[in-house]
Amino acid sequence: MGSNFSKDGCFHFPTMDERNLNTLRNYLCNYNPPQGCVDYINILLFGMVGAGKSSTINTFLSALDPQGATITCVPTGDSPGSLTPELRSYRAGCLKFWDTAGWNSLENSDRTKRVLQMILEGRVPKETNLKHFNPDSDVSNYPIIRENVIHGVAFIFDINTMDSISADKMKEFQELQTVVAQKYVHRVVIGTKFELLQIPEKYNARIYEYKLLQQKFETLAEHTGMERRSMFVVSNQWRGDQIEMIRCILALYVLDNMVRNIDRFLKAV
Repeated sequence: MGSNFSKDGCFHFPTMDERNLNTLRNYLCNYNPPQGCVDYINILLFGMVGAGKSSTINTFLSALDPQGATITCVPTGDSPGSLTPELRSYRAGCLKFWDTAGWNSLENSDRTKRVLQMILEGRVPKETNLKHFNPDSDVSNYPIIRENVIHGVAFIFDINTMDSISADKMKEFQELQTVVAQKYVHRVVIGTKFELLQIPEKYNARIYEYKLLQQKFETLAEHTGMERRSMFVVSNQWRGDQIEMIRCILALYVLDNMVRNIDRFLKAV
């Protein structure tokens, strides 16, 4: 398996042990936003239909739980209401996660960009059905809701099916991440379902060194203009104790990166 791994193309080296798990969890669970901000950080998950947005929120909530409880409050898969037409939020301590409709389900790319921009600005009320939302109406009809302003965006991709995304859709994604960049909102990419890449479970702790994953991130960087160092993976699978610890660390690792970067920006403004 050695030839399938490379540290040269690796940007992330999370330590996969109980001590690091506790360190990451303690920091995130005890985090307080800078004085003068709202009392939580808003993180928007944005991705195509079926990419794993809702499952990733469940993984975040579970990883953040002090008792390590498995939390499945966000409908996923074939469960009723699993397709998310509304803007929904789920809070854990000082972190609030926002779930949305798949960006390829919002009619056309121009409308999708306008909807995203208004969500980022905090102009879309919670529980709004995004398929019925009119982003072309007078902006005064949608005043900024300070508590809803987005501080960070995680673009979610299904790593296993990423290669089948058309060039047009990749271009649309590039335009969407540009909208976020222009708003000076911190952004990352999270790849899901890496388990389907056929990497043996015993090597999951070295997932960022896996050459096939590095190649996928390199392709994504070429198509989108985002840096590979801003790309992470999260596992939404539920397995044994060792895999569970790795799953939690991978989730907390990306959250730690987002929160520290967002915190620096909030303190600077």
